[in-house]
Amino acid sequence: LAVPWLPGTLPSIALLWTGRMAWLIWLAVALCMVASKEHRLLRVTRPQITAGALAFTVGAIAFWQVAPSVPGGDEPHYLVITQSLLKDGDIRIENNHRQGDYRAYVSGDLKPDFRVRGRNGEIYSIHAPGVSALVAPAFAIAGYGGVVVFLLLLSAAGSALTWHLAWFVSKREDAAWFGWAAVTLSATWIFHSFTVYPDGPGAVLTLTGVWALLRAEREATSTEESMVPWLLHGAALAALPWMHTRFAAIAGLTGALVLLRLPRVPNAAGKALAFLCIPAVSALGWIGYFIKIYGTPDPSVPYGGEPNSLAFIPDGLAGLLFDQRFGLLPYAPVLLCAAAGICVMAVRSRLRRYALELLFVVGPYLLVVSYVAMWWGGRSAPARFFVPVLPWMAIPAAVGWTAVSSRGARALALAALAFTAFASASLVLVGDGHLAYNSRLAYANWLEWLNGSLDLGRGLPAWWREDEAPLFRGIAIWGSAAVAGYFVVRSLIRVGRLQNRGAFAAASALVAAVFAMVSITVSWAASGVGGRAAVPAQLDALRRLSTEPRLLAFDLNAFTRLRRSAVASALHIEPSFSSSDGGAGRNDRPLFVIPAVPAGEYRLRFARRSAGGWLMVGIGRDQFALRTGPLDSGGAPMSLTFPVDVRAIVVRGDEEARRNVQGVTIEPARILHPGERLSKDFARRAVRYAAATAFFMDDRSFPEPEAFWVGGARDSVVVLQPDQPRATITLLLRNGPVENRVMVEAGSWRDAARLGPGEERQIDVPLDRARGATRLRFTTSAGFRPSTADPKSRDDRFLGVWIKVTT
Repeated sequence: LAVPWLPGTLPSIALLWTGRMAWLIWLAVALCMVASKEHRLLRVTRPQITAGALAFTVGAIAFWQVAPSVPGGDEPHYLVITQSLLKDGDIRIENNHRQGDYRAYVSGDLKPDFRVRGRNGEIYSIHAPGVSALVAPAFAIAGYGGVVVFLLLLSAAGSALTWHLAWFVSKREDAAWFGWAAVTLSATWIFHSFTVYPDGPGAVLTLTGVWALLRAEREATSTEESMVPWLLHGAALAALPWMHTRFAAIAGLTGALVLLRLPRVPNAAGKALAFLCIPAVSALGWIGYFIKIYGTPDPSVPYGGEPNSLAFIPDGLAGLLFDQRFGLLPYAPVLLCAAAGICVMAVRSRLRRYALELLFVVGPYLLVVSYVAMWWGGRSAPARFFVPVLPWMAIPAAVGWTAVSSRGARALALAALAFTAFASASLVLVGDGHLAYNSRLAYANWLEWLNGSLDLGRGLPAWWREDEAPLFRGIAIWGSAAVAGYFVVRSLIRVGRLQNRGAFAAASALVAAVFAMVSITVSWAASGVGGRAAVPAQLDALRRLSTEPRLLAFDLNAFTRLRRSAVASALHIEPSFSSSDGGAGRNDRPLFVIPAVPAGEYRLRFARRSAGGWLMVGIGRDQFALRTGPLDSGGAPMSLTFPVDVRAIVVRGDEEARRNVQGVTIEPARILHPGERLSKDFARRAVRYAAATAFFMDDRSFPEPEAFWVGGARDSVVVLQPDQPRATITLLLRNGPVENRVMVEAGSWRDAARLGPGEERQIDVPLDRARGATRLRFTTSAGFRPSTADPKSRDDRFLGVWIKVTT
């Protein structure tokens, strides 16, 4: 149903439970139905193995869903170090990048990630080599896929250990399962169970340190004298600094706690020696590593003076926990039960030491993480830097569950767990996992997906580099609402009509919904916004017109049915000015960015203070513009026709235009029906050439102002849209300095040629006149690097064939 707005004067918050937010209503209904009957916990014969198997299954399904998006961020850089270790026996990565070793798992070009060269002038990655060495055997056997399987198995083992330790402390299986689920079903753990970052393996190694603490307690009442387990515990902690420098805090503090516990166990001296021998050697080697490569024992030298300050800590801690994009709790509110569990442990004499030990390690680690202006973790799933201590949270979460005696508290805990599972499923199952990867310059991706009609981004805590007020204000508002909601739910226990389990669950869900609506409304008022978000809702309506073959549309003002073709032209989209960063120049920052625009015809009308200046309109953040024109006084619109969905409409302007432009209105003239679409994918870039516009559907081609290169030894899809209707178009193919076989395909037509070094050939490609654009697939068998062919060149791209649209 394409309805861009509703008539009447309903408050904005009344639209909260529309869109995909309505799924939460059905989730609440299902939970209430389940809660209406009493259920016994299913006893499992081998719960640790079951917990590990379930964790592996969840992680494997998640990887299968998000596979098109990974490896991404810093993952390829860790894998390049792995390849350097396997191929060269070193960690000097410049030659591996030059050779394009990473092309086994990355389609585009990848530059070395470094800040400081070694004292020998060589490039060493900014990233620690620990996880790269850990996954090297798996990569040698089965490449990137083998690495993923290995990491899934490792995280599954960690998940099994999580269940065991939660049970050991809580002494109850139901509590152990709750603590296990609170961690394992969080998006933070799921995504880092298979991504090539040090945080997932680091979490498992940290958990072995917790195991050592509990082992010491158990052995204090036994006669066991074996030193082998303690040797292994020491080795695990010794590996942590090699994973990442920030893990040194965890290793040192956990090791100190273990040594404090060891005097009470049998053969204490022997076990202490076994525990310390590997860490002692490893610590010397770790410091020697930096001296050897950089000439200094300072572990921070590879980061090249990354900004750090005590002033960053409040923002970093608050952001790591509460920020809507990179925080832990917005996606996993069930982990609030871990915070409550720590308080319970602190007041119970038997468990107090566990709480103090946890705080002794986790507190300083979080201070270290937030001390550096990088707590968001780059391009990664939420709360990556919290992952190393995340499994530890299962223990206080389990203890918190054992302390829950009222129906109200238990209902809220289970509701939080259900929402956590819903959030994780949304991030995993939608859009190849792209919802999990946020930008510091925009609100959380999944909020618009949940409900595009409302400005949910301004309703939740958000950290901005220049303004911390929305973060702390949001924490105060939502924290106050959570506390008030808890006491209201507790008071419902005494209501006679709510003694039935299902009725009480329904009432609790209603209270949670009301307080969420209140929190969002108060946040909007504090931000000075009304809460409506017309642009995302209008764009969502256009996307549905483009992708759904059967739709009903109504004009609710006139109570009449609308023709499908009339819906798009009824919309007038007026986006706000963009806050996105641009390129090197001041004028590179876009004026407007309208994301994920479906194929169709559009007119852009600009509001202006006065005439003057030039505007450039394209679909990517590059130098290419599809339309360039003056901001004139006549107000003539710019017209755009997209044969495929595009990444965005990006409007830039020169300095004079930036002063004069006051706004833009986008008028969709026509949206392509599902049957008219050339591709389900979207164009990443577009370049207007002499006789046609080329839309690049992947990152395996390299557009240039006069022509484009297709990458070497790969295929790439390009959609050509001729300026005038025609039956054929001529392409000039020029091969690189290597033998190559080039194939061009357009539907059922294809042409293949074997080209010698530097050889040229012209081909006439048939065009689809009915659609006005044609989808072409180019395939090359070989390639070259300009930097290899010409020592003076710095171009490391792996190129196949050069293609020019002539006539």
